Amino acid sequence: MSDFELPDSGILNVLALSQIFEATTTSYKYLFFLSILDLLKKEQFKASLSLSFESIFVEMLVNAWYPHSQFRLSFGKKDQIPNSLDALRIKMLQPILKFTDLEKSSVRQAIQKKDLNAITADLKRNVPFRLIRPFLIEKLRRFDVDYQVVQETPRIADQYFDIYKPLYCFNATTFKESDAILLHPDWLRYLQENHEIVRHWAAWEWLDYMQQRNPTVHNLIDKLLIA
Repeated sequence: MSDFELPDSGILNVLALSQIFEATTTSYKYLFFLSILDLLKKEQFKASLSLSFESIFVEMLVNAWYPHSQFRLSFGKKDQIPNSLDALRIKMLQPILKFTDLEKSSVRQAIQKKDLNAITADLKRNVPFRLIRPFLIEKLRRFDVDYQVVQETPRIADQYFDIYKPLYCFNATTFKESDAILLHPDWLRYLQENHEIVRHWAAWEWLDYMQQRNPTVHNLIDKLLIA
């Protein structure tokens, strides 16, 4: 766990936010949330902002590309992100010595040119719906099977959006039709006001996860590009 303490809020369930990485066995939640934060900043935290699954998934692959392609770090035994990146066969014309914004943009453009249908289908199955489970746990706990939890989350998130204020809801009330998230306006303001703190918290949680899977790797913080 990181030593960062998330800023409190009188109107939001910050405790639920602090629990989004609990019981995590793959990199997906970390990369998903970090990618949301990056996209929010890129879009200047526009009101009523929605983010497509595909845009988030692309950013996840971008954020994973450097530690995987340059250092072959382990993401976990069940994690398919490295295999997905290998299947894309991203080739850079120039060697990447430091993953600057310009180089990151080049990797993003290369990924966007690829067929991402299989990767998108795989990532959609769980992570967008499981990430917000702590916010809706009171209503989701009645579903005994994980499959049901995932299937019911879009409907529950929509129904209780103004009551429980989850981080986001979806652009549809069914799993099948959902292909984007809509940030709760109160969380959008919170993340804008506390972006640096929240991203540092998430980044250090990500570091902790990767340290457990790469215990002999030195200077892991530099390989994950955590400021």
